[in-house]
Amino acid sequence: MKNMKKIIFSMLALVLLMGVNAQSWNYVSSTGTTFILYGMSFPPGQNDVGYACGMQYTYDADGIIIKTTDGGDNWTQVWPASGDIDGLQGIWFISDSVGFAGGWNNYFIKTADAGATWTPVSCGTNVWYYTDVVFWDANNGVACAYMNASDQCVFVTADGGDNWTQASSGVPGTMMGIAYADQNTLFGVNTGGNVYKSTDGGYNWTVSSTLPALLFGVEFADVNFGVIGAEEKIFATNDGGSSWTTYTTGYENFYATKAFTDGTAYVGGTDENIYVTNDYGVTWSTEHNGSGSSSLYRIRFTPNGTLTACGSGGTIIQKEPVLLAAFSADNTDVCEGDVVNFTDQSVGTPISWDWTFEGGTPATSTVQNPSVTYNTAGTYDVTLEVSDGSLVNTSIETDYISVSEIPAQATIPVGPDTVCEGEMVDYTTTAVPGATTYTWVVDPSDAGSIAGAGTTGTFTAATDWTGDYIVKVMAENACGAGAYSPDLSATLFHTPESFILGGGGGYCEGLSGLELTLDGSETGVDYELFLSNVSTGIIIAGTGDSISFGYQTEQGLYTASGFTASCSQDMMGQPYISIILMPVDPDIPVGPDAVCNNAITTYTTTGSQHADTLIWVLDPADAGTLTPGTDLVEVEWSASFIGTAYLSLYGSNECGDSSPSPELEITVNEAPAPEISGLTVVCEDDVTDYSTIENPGNTYAWVVEGGSITAGAGTNQITVQWGSYGMGYVRVLENNGTCVDSTENYVVQIDECPGIDEMAVSEVRLYPNPANTTITIEFQGGNEKEYELNVWNIHGKLMESAMITTGQDHLDLNVSDYSAGTYFIEMKNQSKTYSKLSFVVNH
Repeated sequence: MKNMKKIIFSMLALVLLMGVNAQSWNYVSSTGTTFILYGMSFPPGQNDVGYACGMQYTYDADGIIIKTTDGGDNWTQVWPASGDIDGLQGIWFISDSVGFAGGWNNYFIKTADAGATWTPVSCGTNVWYYTDVVFWDANNGVACAYMNASDQCVFVTADGGDNWTQASSGVPGTMMGIAYADQNTLFGVNTGGNVYKSTDGGYNWTVSSTLPALLFGVEFADVNFGVIGAEEKIFATNDGGSSWTTYTTGYENFYATKAFTDGTAYVGGTDENIYVTNDYGVTWSTEHNGSGSSSLYRIRFTPNGTLTACGSGGTIIQKEPVLLAAFSADNTDVCEGDVVNFTDQSVGTPISWDWTFEGGTPATSTVQNPSVTYNTAGTYDVTLEVSDGSLVNTSIETDYISVSEIPAQATIPVGPDTVCEGEMVDYTTTAVPGATTYTWVVDPSDAGSIAGAGTTGTFTAATDWTGDYIVKVMAENACGAGAYSPDLSATLFHTPESFILGGGGGYCEGLSGLELTLDGSETGVDYELFLSNVSTGIIIAGTGDSISFGYQTEQGLYTASGFTASCSQDMMGQPYISIILMPVDPDIPVGPDAVCNNAITTYTTTGSQHADTLIWVLDPADAGTLTPGTDLVEVEWSASFIGTAYLSLYGSNECGDSSPSPELEITVNEAPAPEISGLTVVCEDDVTDYSTIENPGNTYAWVVEGGSITAGAGTNQITVQWGSYGMGYVRVLENNGTCVDSTENYVVQIDECPGIDEMAVSEVRLYPNPANTTITIEFQGGNEKEYELNVWNIHGKLMESAMITTGQDHLDLNVSDYSAGTYFIEMKNQSKTYSKLSFVVNH
């Protein structure tokens, strides 16, 4: 902080010259160019070498860089060495040899040899022209631009210009001027009246103000004081841009700006006019009334106090100071008895020095560079008055030297004097005036460690040591350390070891409970059992081995703790004991009490409280098959069982079974089992019969698809008139008054059977019919024709297939393997089908 104060002081002392020793502005007789000089830079830490850049006209013209090596008295062109370059508007040097310049058509260049040669470097993209380039130090810099589109117009480097990053947000399109207030704070302006601000080194921006004018140039002395040059106006702020004062001049446009921390600022522009303020912009006055032939674009400052302005027509004018008192010290933060060496840094040619050292020895001095001893703690002013024989200038630095004393002895620490192994506790002491840090000590070190550099030390006790220890503390600062405080005496006691409490679970109601045990113990330690964090009153002395807390019957979460007279320790493990109750007797099952023996029915229950499982019982067992669910059971009734069955259940868990529920009495009725007989292959418009076994008293409901019932509806046999070619089916539902059953669809193929003109029913004879082992098919016509013969059962299954010739006498068909029943013969050739023949197999 003091080093920064010295830097600030040096700058402040230099700029005071502007207000104390006002001088006139003088024109440099020849700059070697008539180009418009938009940019200017003097490498840091020297007064002789400087650079200016510009271009021939105001719009996209040829560019130039000129250089001085004698403080601005003479200038020569250094770039381009030959030919033409794009116009330039900003230039900045970060060292004697390294500099950057930027201008039109995305032209951005760098020199590493003090301007002798320049090479293009990559800075931004989509840039129309760069308007300014400024660095805070050798690493951190920014360039601003007028963009071809609304891209972010600021580019930032943190590595001395090797790499540039485009700003992330807040500055779209254009910025005419940019300035640092400190390393992280920057301000920028544009012709839209916007004042932009960044607090992160230029990466992100916000509009901090909008002013009623076109804005061209900006300069900040620090984070508070800054000025802006604008169209016919000058704006100033002394609160970081929160508010602005306005000075209106008339027709001038102001581009060149320079501000100093003492409230002095210069603004220049049209007609080479320069205005000055010495009160942070509250009032302004004309300091230079120019010739009216050009405009000024930059004002720069060198360490010797010289101000240099550049502008159009190759114009360069300078203002030199005469006398300024300034000094520095090799150390501004010292201890009692230290010596401080002062160095005169006055500008001009002083011949006498009059020093005043508050609190120092000597208190005054007239030598140029005195040495002073400070013996008493405090904060002191330093004053230097210089004279060159005619002019006198004074610099006063308030509270410039800070003298510290060695801290006094710290007070005895405050904190616990009994501590358990592994415990963490705080010890505190009263703050000692002037102390910046505190050193805490625990002795012996085997007792543990203590951490902290302030008035609180945090002690972490050892886990394997017991005994007496002391705590003490010492106050320190840069000047030394005070004596250690008096000792605080304390004792570290043993903390019981943690063992595992086990043995939880569930036990059956009425039994003796569950035993809880600790898998180890220490002698000299007592162990207490807790239920839901409340003591059970059971305390067992440690034996050095496992111990038992006995059988516990209360339900809940159990814990244990080991304790001595000084320390305690929670044991590991939290067993839970629960009481398992006997299952409660369930209620009678709920469900139908009359069923059919081909059905599947569901029965439910409200369950058995405390039961893990439900056991269902069907009596007799062969009445059906049980499929239990959570709170229900499905019964698939046996087709062979008719009569009365009984359904009940009981609950079960690890402690036993409940009593059975009351039995549900269920009547199991016989269900009908209809089965259809009839042709499965017919011709269009055929009339055929279909039947099922007749059971007296039962009713029959037939369904036909592909045809219509012409007779027998409601009986066990119907006659069907079939329709057009395709597939049809027959289905029947039989009802015995209690149970109902339906067949599957009985599929019937309806063929076209066109014009059977080669054969007729009378031409084919089947015998014997019914048949037992063999049936003969006899053909009675002499007309020979080859047919495919197919035999089908009544369910539509193909039993046999063969090729036959109708001119032969007969065909013997072996049916010994056929099941008893009706079969159908189908004969067809390529275009005709005959399927009206049937026979019966009767074994």
